[in-house]
Amino acid sequence: MKSFNSILFLLIMSILMVGSYHFSHSKKNARTANKIEIKFTNSSRIIDTLSVNKLLKQNLDQQSKQFKESLDLNMLETQLKQIPEIQNIEVYEFPQGDFYVEVTERKPLFEVLSDKHFFADSEGILFKYRSLDILKLPVFVMDTTDASVVQTADLISKLKNYPFLEMELETIYLNKNEYVFKLRSFPFDVILGDSSRLNQKIKKLKVFCAFQISQDSLNEYELINLSYKNQVVASIL
Repeated sequence: MKSFNSILFLLIMSILMVGSYHFSHSKKNARTANKIEIKFTNSSRIIDTLSVNKLLKQNLDQQSKQFKESLDLNMLETQLKQIPEIQNIEVYEFPQGDFYVEVTERKPLFEVLSDKHFFADSEGILFKYRSLDILKLPVFVMDTTDASVVQTADLISKLKNYPFLEMELETIYLNKNEYVFKLRSFPFDVILGDSSRLNQKIKKLKVFCAFQISQDSLNEYELINLSYKNQVVASIL
């Protein structure tokens, strides 16, 4: 009788353990996020909370089908980082199944205008353009597909370090491997050349613009060339 009770006890415990395991396993398989809290580390202008929420749920559903037992948060983050508008994303899961998501959105540095319209950041990464009146960004007019957006991003980043050009730089384009840009308050085009000797070139440009304002002769010249050393060449086309 004592042996029978022991066997019965072991049988009941085995059933409870197996049942508990299957209950836990099935609960994981059917797991859904009770709540997804999304926080942007910078000002959100290009992608909104609803878009991130939708993309996250899509990827969660996809992973749930592939991985029955657990979610791979690193893989989930890697998938979401493929979205051009997202610079970085961190996903945290709480024991109760809730998620906390921290998103860093790419910051537009300039617009790229070719056959399509894009934003580009300081790394030269392109992402979807969205009309934003609050942003007065310079526009890179790209006529050819071989123009280097990365190179242009580096140049614009340097130019915007000058307060004068931070306010005045309107459009920039490449002409025979030379950069040319337009200013917001002046009618002439400015041939910059390459990115060498920027301090000297911008200093010459500021002096020239100040002189033109003092002489009230803004409409006299149409092209200013800064690429020559120690001089500014102004011409009427």
